[in-house]
Formats: sequence, structure tokens, C-alpha cells
Amino acid sequence: MLTGLVTDVGRKLAERWAAALVLPGLVFTAVAATALILGQRHWADLGLLRDRLRELTAGGPGAGSTRTAVLLLGVLAASFAAALLAEALAGPYERALQGSWPRPLHPLARRLTERRRRAWDSHDAACVAALHTGTAAEREAERNAVALVRPECPTWTGDRLRAPATRIRLHYRIELADAWPRLWLLLPDTTRLPLAESRQRLDEAMRLGGWAVLYVLLGAVWWPAAVAGAGAGLVAWRRGRERAEEYAELVESAVDVHLPELFERFDEEAHPVRASLGRTVTERFRKGAGARRR
Repeated sequence: MLTGLVTDVGRKLAERWAAALVLPGLVFTAVAATALILGQRHWADLGLLRDRLRELTAGGPGAGSTRTAVLLLGVLAASFAAALLAEALAGPYERALQGSWPRPLHPLARRLTERRRRAWDSHDAACVAALHTGTAAEREAERNAVALVRPECPTWTGDRLRAPATRIRLHYRIELADAWPRLWLLLPDTTRLPLAESRQRLDEAMRLGGWAVLYVLLGAVWWPAAVAGAGAGLVAWRRGRERAEEYAELVESAVDVHLPELFERFDEEAHPVRASLGRTVTERFRKGAGARRR
């Protein structure tokens, strides 16, 4: 049974790896080869592309097969390298969506943050004024469309991913960054699995942004690639917002549901932790191995 489980997990991981990295890498490699062959001047010359591909695989029976095999290996290597590069660009793309921009863009980030903050303050004041008019719900919806908490980032995505920590701090007086690793150990699989899958979907959206950057850069050689990159970037931006909303909501929901378990586990009155027991428990965990090493 264990062997079957390991095999099934390995197959699913291989399928996911192929779908997320290998196939997009092959597509990008094909587009890059087309770009290098055609360039800007002959960007739509399919005849030229066909002739160059024939030249690459031309030769005698043995030579043609060898050249094709080498070409395939080169394509696979290039695809893998492109996939790793897109994976590396996913992190900077996510930081860009969250508003963590390089120093030269800090003035722009401050202006955008102030603009979003003024809009939020205006809607928040309207919420207070509408408490006696029966339209508070509509005003709250308008305010929450800007951000769930007072904006601290130049982008909606950044504030949405920051919102759970702020709301949990205000409501429970606890820091999410400190509590989350310990809370995660208490979460049941029925909670962990949706969280992990949601985070994976967010990562996939960020990885699509990495591919978009590569295609835009390739546009310097072949302009249709830049068009494809712009389209992929738009999809990645929209998908990133949706995935950020989903992930942030699940994180906050997990805290709302399971935080009492964390409080109970670390209640000093119910579960006192005596420092004097630390050495005894450590020796029990070592099972005498520490004494033998000394």
C-alpha cells in the first residue's frame, strides 16, 4: 500500500512539474527559435522559417538522425533553462504586484499609496456618516473595494495579502507572523490542504508573470513575442488578484476557526511549561545518544 501511495504521489508530482515547467518551457523555446530565425525584418516569413528548419535537420541518413537527436537534446535543455528562469522571475513579479518596488520607484509608490489612502479615508468617513441613513453596507462595499484595511501599499494585491495580519492584530491582539508557524502545526489536513492548494495557485499565477517577462524581453528580437508577453502579463495580473483574494481569505478563516486551539495549547494556567523539565525531556529525546557522543 505504501509503495502504491508513493508511486501515485510521484506520478502526480511529475505531471504537475511537466504542466507547470516543461510544457511552457518547450513553447517558449519554440517561440525563441522562431524569433532568432525570423527577427524583426522577416517576422511573418513562414517560408524562411520552414527552410531554416529543414537545413537544421538536413544531411545523410545517419547524420540527419544524429543532428536531430542533438537538436532535441538542445531543445530540452533550453526548455528546462527557460523554465528555471521563469521560476526565478516569479518572485520579483510577486513583489512587484505587492508594491515592493526598487528604490527609483519609491516616490511613485508613495504617491500611489497616498492616493489609495485618501480614497479609503473618504469611503470610511462616508461609512460612519451612513450609519444613520441605512446605506452603511453600500459604503462599506465601496471602501472594501479599495482595501479591507487602511492602505499601506501602492497596489491592491499588496494590501489584500497584508490585510489578514492587520485584521487579526486588531481583533485578537496577536501577531500573525509569530503565531502562524505554531498554528500551522495544529491545523488538520482538511484545513492544510485547501491552504496549500490555494498558495500553489497563487504561485502559478506569479510564475505566469515570470513567463510574461521573458516573452516581453524576447520582443526585442521578434515583436510578436512582446505582444504575447503583454497578454500573458495581463492574465497573470488578473489571476494574481483573484488568487491573492482567495489565499488571504483562507488564511484569515483558518485563524478564526483554529486560533482557540492555539490559545488553549499555550495557556500557562492549563499547560504550564517549567524550564526545569527541559533538560530531562531533552535527554529522553536523545535516548542516551548525547551521553555516548560526550
